Amino acid sequence: MVALLASYVLSRFRFRGRKPFLISLITMQTIPQVMMLLPLFVILVIIQNVLRVHLVGQYATIIVTYLTFALPFACWLLMSYMSSIPIELEEAAQVDGCTRFQTLTHVVLPLILPGMVVTFVFSFLLGWSDVLFASVLTTPSTQTVAVGLQSYVATGESGGTVFWGQLMAASLTSGIPVVIIFLFLQRFIIGGLAHGAVKG
Repeated sequence: MVALLASYVLSRFRFRGRKPFLISLITMQTIPQVMMLLPLFVILVIIQNVLRVHLVGQYATIIVTYLTFALPFACWLLMSYMSSIPIELEEAAQVDGCTRFQTLTHVVLPLILPGMVVTFVFSFLLGWSDVLFASVLTTPSTQTVAVGLQSYVATGESGGTVFWGQLMAASLTSGIPVVIIFLFLQRFIIGGLAHGAVKG
């Protein structure tokens, strides 16, 4: 939803600083995540010490982290969908008395729903399969499925016994939510909802 609002503003309005902001979104995607891990951890530790709050190992911390890294990608993806929606549809709605927010919710949102679904799926996979940040920012009580599978394999590398049948079953089970999401949302992943809406 945050990416929807940002992409709408970036695709429909021209304002000072728009181009540098778009460049910054691309730049964030080019920086390897491993280079941002240590600075992020240091910042969290400093905040912990100053505010006397516990951040590392909390669900909220890892959620905000994934949200931060998914937003640039989501904004660019939704901007490409937003650009395909004819501006005449919004102008017609405004002529009929709709406000800018009503136009967004009643005209743009239904048309961009497939793009939002695709963006949601990719953003979900970004966090679901991540091991790098989750292995540092979580504790054994809050670790994600990917970290659990990695630590299970690590026991075998350190000389322990790995029950491969259980590992394969756990890997298959961890993929079930992704399959369910794709099956449930596949009817939304279609293109061309705006095709033919405006007659030339």
